[in-house]
Amino acid sequence: MANRLAGETSPYLLQHQDNPVDWYPWGAEAFELAKRLDRPVFVSIGYAACHWCHVMAHESFENPEIGRLMNELFVNVKVDREERPDVDTLYMNAIQVLGEGGGWPLSAFCRPDGRPFFLGTYFPPKDRYGRPGFIKVLKAMAQAYALERDKVMENVDGLVDGLRQVDAHYRGLTAGDPADLTPAMIVTAGRQIVQRCDATHGGLAGAPKFPSTSAHELLGRAARLGFGQPAREAFLLWARRMADGGIYDHLGGGFARYAVDERWLVPHFEKMLYDNGQLLGVMADAFALTGERRFAEVIEETVGWLERELSDPAGGLWSSLDADSEGEEGRFYVWTPPQVREALGIDALHVLRAYGVTDEGNFEHRTTVLSRVTPRGADSDEAHLAGLRARLLTARGGRVRPGTDDKVLAGWNALAVSGLVRAWAATGHAPALALAVRVGEFLRAHMIAGDRVTRTWKAGVGKLDGTLEDHAFVAAAMLDLAEATMARAWWDVGAAIAGGIRARFYQEEGGAGVFYLTAHDDPEPLHHRPESHHDGALPSGAAVAVEVLVRLGHVTGDDEALALAERYLARRLAGNALGPLGAARLLGALDTFLHAQCVVVSEGAGADALLTAARRGYAPSRLLCGPWASPSVLGGKTAGPGGRARAFVCRGPVCSPPVDDPAALRALLAAPPA
Repeated sequence: MANRLAGETSPYLLQHQDNPVDWYPWGAEAFELAKRLDRPVFVSIGYAACHWCHVMAHESFENPEIGRLMNELFVNVKVDREERPDVDTLYMNAIQVLGEGGGWPLSAFCRPDGRPFFLGTYFPPKDRYGRPGFIKVLKAMAQAYALERDKVMENVDGLVDGLRQVDAHYRGLTAGDPADLTPAMIVTAGRQIVQRCDATHGGLAGAPKFPSTSAHELLGRAARLGFGQPAREAFLLWARRMADGGIYDHLGGGFARYAVDERWLVPHFEKMLYDNGQLLGVMADAFALTGERRFAEVIEETVGWLERELSDPAGGLWSSLDADSEGEEGRFYVWTPPQVREALGIDALHVLRAYGVTDEGNFEHRTTVLSRVTPRGADSDEAHLAGLRARLLTARGGRVRPGTDDKVLAGWNALAVSGLVRAWAATGHAPALALAVRVGEFLRAHMIAGDRVTRTWKAGVGKLDGTLEDHAFVAAAMLDLAEATMARAWWDVGAAIAGGIRARFYQEEGGAGVFYLTAHDDPEPLHHRPESHHDGALPSGAAVAVEVLVRLGHVTGDDEALALAERYLARRLAGNALGPLGAARLLGALDTFLHAQCVVVSEGAGADALLTAARRGYAPSRLLCGPWASPSVLGGKTAGPGGRARAFVCRGPVCSPPVDDPAALRALLAAPPA
């Protein structure tokens, strides 16, 4: 008999609808029942593509004995972290207050008001792997709540106080002086990230290796500033190793969530939309910096994967592909030499050599994760390999596919739109822009209403108010689409959402500006309202919101937006409380604040060529100005003799002499910031 999750739309929650556990979705009903029964609440948080979430589900949540025990002792709540990042952030911050690393599945034992008194991650059913068994933990937590209420309350109070202290730390202890906002902050952070990088394999040193896209992108920005060559080298090595490693799907396109080793070889196989949206931007930057064909190939293949495997018929993009198929992690993706020979015949040797497929393998069961182990050859050789990879992809299509999380998340779709726009701008790959526009139109039609963004959509139904991340990422994506298409309607949508962010998510408290993850008018406020302040797998919503405000300020003359951004940057970057990794996207916003290059291309013959030139090069603080720009920005920017289009590059109130040659415009934009 199905439990209360049967009426949900989240694929992750629906995976648990037939558990013997009487699960509730997150909401008032569960907590009101717990108060009435005076019973603790068990909150289990995970997501559809999570391998260890599946393991705990099979071992414990599908076990009738354990299900009966959970139902007797607790009110049980199941949360999809992708639907409710606010809930996930609250409990993830709490487990980190305890000094634990966190991760998923996340297991929280709470009072009936939702305040946690004990947290953990994966528990095996019985003692194993040095972890206490779940049955033992369930009994101990229920007993503690029933018989040791004072100790439970001490834990609750300690955790809540710890959450407040975490927020105070990230807010910074000093007000910050706008005069201290200088390029040296970006240069210093770039050097610190370079020092943490793996000089052999690229990326941050050690294992596991995550894309860490915000930090990666900051290296590119730092490379333009003083003594930037080490940052440039670290940026490109990181991009090349990911593109050649097993974290990249060399047959179907797209990147896995992370690599378990230091060489980017063996991935944790789930493929997330949010990673791939951001990594399209990284590959675009790498191509703009080098012109290397490999980066363009990754872009083209990843765009193809998004269209082929993550596209909802209504126009949006689904959330993820699972790591598992047929009960095994990675089974869909790995190969043995006999399998390659069966698919390719006499041509198999080329793939076996180029991608390191051996009898010993590099993964479980003597299978091989494909990674490029030979240098790139002549164009004809690479074209031949591409054809062989296509044949292998066709053969792989006959396997049992991993599951798909087919909900559409506004913020993740927006990250994909921004990455697709950057990919098109750098390479001219037309399908990237077409997909970006398609997804943007879907968001505008189904998930945006005025200045509000809906968090999640599935099968025609949108639900949940968007978080700060949703609003900030969508606002940025709308501005990106405006610059790509030069259509004012996109800009107006983004500007309206930015106004909603200022009204509903931002607050001045004690002289410190705070961007909260949830809105002031959230219909179901949490017992502790989490802030947005540092980058993780996603950039912080606060940093992207500041970036949007900076763009609005520079282009439309919104001095209030620019002043708010300046105050926030000064306060949050003072004292380096976030560190270079946590503040990477905010430092990117600072780069645009300090070095914005506002580009105006007049009407006239050759305008399209100038716009293409402005987009092609690496210029991360470039802002293309269209009809939405202020009169002071557009004023006097007219065509030249003979009606020929001209381009103007403005830094603050100072504009360059007009140029009508695309190469000259690219040179202007490539010049190091003053």
